[in-house]
Amino acid sequence: MTRRGLTYSPNDIRDNGVRVLRSSNIDEDRFSINDDDVFVGATAVNIPTVCNGDILITSANGSSRLVGKHAIIDGIPDNTAVHGGFMLAGSARNPYFANALMSSSWYQKFINFFVAGGNGAIGNLNKNDLDEQLIMVPSEEEEQDTIGYYFRTLDSLITLHQRAIKVQKRIILWRII
Repeated sequence: MTRRGLTYSPNDIRDNGVRVLRSSNIDEDRFSINDDDVFVGATAVNIPTVCNGDILITSANGSSRLVGKHAIIDGIPDNTAVHGGFMLAGSARNPYFANALMSSSWYQKFINFFVAGGNGAIGNLNKNDLDEQLIMVPSEEEEQDTIGYYFRTLDSLITLHQRAIKVQKRIILWRII
């Protein structure tokens, strides 16, 4: 099930308060907290906060190719963040399995078919279109858990290798200087 994000005005923005998660918080299918995140006052928040394990989804963007990008929210304190107006937050019993489905060819076909936009128009993913999709999945929860765990482990390994590459690049650059 997905939920629409918070729409706020420039007057709601604060130096600290409730963090508003946006498309920039999704970095290559991974969730990230950024120094330039936007905060709003608590009185501006009229939707439930997001939780670790929710899936953050870009639902509208000036670039249609960015619509549909997603990541599992991780590492935020409870009751400190909401998703912004051009975002969806999805909840699933097994978020790692659901997120893996959203990295499949089915999801890419879904996005290509359902996202309106192009020719300068803002691409838009309709919450109801996503919620109403019927997908064939293993009926056994244990199998879903196993698949979700596999992709979670694979994502962690990819992240570790990417960090190692960054460290190696810094070492090489340091040796050159």
